[in-house]
Amino acid sequence: MITIGAGDIDQRITLQSRAAGVDVLGQATGGWQDVGTVWARARPLRSRELFAAGSVGSLADVEFTIRWRSDVLTTWRVLWRGKPYEITGEPIDLGGQRKWLQMLCTSGTAKS
Repeated sequence: MITIGAGDIDQRITLQSRAAGVDVLGQATGGWQDVGTVWARARPLRSRELFAAGSVGSLADVEFTIRWRSDVLTTWRVLWRGKPYEITGEPIDLGGQRKWLQMLCTSGTAKS
């Protein structure tokens, strides 16, 4: 049984999806549009520096838990404290009772 108290869900996040549109290479060109703003539990998991092939960057992983939604897609992102976080895996139904939804997200990119 998963126990998450009301006091744990204390962060406001915005779920965003990419607007329609593709360029000649088939890549998405549309901007991000808000799907909804919800309360969440945000648990920073780790941050790390990347040094590979002459590039330097940093990534931060955060686990967000929200009340159950059936429409969240891996192509969406989370906006938290003004910073975008990519949803990096399939959202998880915690406890299998459609009460809580967990999303593992990453922010940051490698820089050349």
